[in-house]
Amino acid sequence: MHRRVFLVLAGAVASGVALPAGAARPTISTDVAPDANFANYKTFAWANALPPRGMNPIAFDRIRTTIESGLAAKGYQKADPGDLSLILSIGAREKTQFESWGRFGLQTDVYQYTQGMLSLDAFDTGTRQAVWHGQALETVNPEKPDYKAIDEGVGKLVAKFPPAGGAAAATAK
Repeated sequence: MHRRVFLVLAGAVASGVALPAGAARPTISTDVAPDANFANYKTFAWANALPPRGMNPIAFDRIRTTIESGLAAKGYQKADPGDLSLILSIGAREKTQFESWGRFGLQTDVYQYTQGMLSLDAFDTGTRQAVWHGQALETVNPEKPDYKAIDEGVGKLVAKFPPAGGAAAATAK
C-alpha cells in the first residue's frame, strides 16, 4: 500500500479539498414513502436520546441541535410526543479504493480512507411506518473531526426534508 498517497488523501480531506475533483461533498441521498402526506406532520420528537457507543456526546448533541434548527426553519416544532419520531444514526467504516493507470493498467494505487455516514429517519409516530430517510456520506478523518463540515453536511441533509404542512414530493435519488 502506498502510505504516502494515503497521507496526501487524508491531508486533502482534512483541509476540505473535495476528492475527486469537482465532486460535491458530502453525498446526500433521500427517499420518501410514496404514500407519505407531510400535511399531517407539524411536530417531531427524538426516538433515540443517547449517542452511539463511543461517540463524543457533545458532537452528537451538536448534530441534533443543527437538525432541530433546520426542521424549525421548515415549520416543525419539537414536542413530546411528536407527529414524527426521528432516529439519528452515525457511523464510519474503513474503505479501500484501487486505481489502475499507466500502460495497460500495470500501475496500481491503493487508497484507504474512512467513510463517515449520518442517517436521519422519520417515522409516523401513530402508525410507526417509515415516511422519510436521508443519508449523508463523506470521507472523514476520525482523529480530527471537522465540525464546520459536519454542520454543513447536516444542513444539506435537512434541506432535503419536506416542509411541515406540505405534500411530499418524491425526492428519492
